[in-house]
Amino acid sequence: MKIFSQKVKYGLSALFELAKKYNMGFIQIKDISSAQKIPKNYLEQLLSILKKAGLVESLRGSHGGYKLNKPTNQIKIIDVIEVLDGPLTIIDLSKSTEVFKTIWKDIEQKFKKLLEINLEELVKKEDLINQRLFFQI
Repeated sequence: MKIFSQKVKYGLSALFELAKKYNMGFIQIKDISSAQKIPKNYLEQLLSILKKAGLVESLRGSHGGYKLNKPTNQIKIIDVIEVLDGPLTIIDLSKSTEVFKTIWKDIEQKFKKLLEINLEELVKKEDLINQRLFFQI
């Protein structure tokens, strides 16, 4: 069972690439696509959705591309998931008994809490992993 869609995977990957290059201005789609191995046509569709949600901004032209519309510490994984796949719910509670409603709500809250990590934290984690790999060689 998969919990998240390919759309979420690619959307997060695109935003992660923009977060890594946050202070570098606009990044072209071809560069995001290549770095994160996202099909270019699909990436264009995702970036359009993310732009409408206010997470990215774009600039047309030869020096154009996309960049984050908010600081990296203000974009959480949960935000991206809910923009791309809709509100995150564990199970339909309408046919559950009261005891199961409380259990499922508790699980959902804890699960959402795990997804509160922001893009800045992800970039720092990658930097730490890369430092470890560098020292092991």
